[in-house]
Amino acid sequence: MDVRHKAFTEALESFSYLTEVDMAALATQLDKRLIDGLENGKAQKFEYTLEFCWKAIKAALKEQEGIDEASPKKIVKARYLAEHLPEDDYLALIAAISDRNKLSHIYDAHEFTAIVNRLPGYAKLMQRVSKALYSG
Repeated sequence: MDVRHKAFTEALESFSYLTEVDMAALATQLDKRLIDGLENGKAQKFEYTLEFCWKAIKAALKEQEGIDEASPKKIVKARYLAEHLPEDDYLALIAAISDRNKLSHIYDAHEFTAIVNRLPGYAKLMQRVSKALYSG
């Protein structure tokens, strides 16, 4: 297994697991500061899992199409234009990249919570991307 593939797969497995944890149920048993830390950890796990995701897309794009783009959004767009990515997933990946970028500069709790609430959908998105990249 390719090192990049292994890193993406391992990060995605861990991130996906965290998105399935019922934080509301945990909040009844744990201090709210601990829940806050867990939510922040989940957001950080999203950030680096998405990093592995777009870098895996970049490697596949270069190998399959000979295209070498630099930025995450350009890489995702090139993958879509090469017809290796459905439009819905293309748009969702662009939104995920935007959310990842916002997390670095976010100071509003409501906006942070809105992004965290989208993480389960992003986990499913990256699972589809992984399956498409590595099936075959």
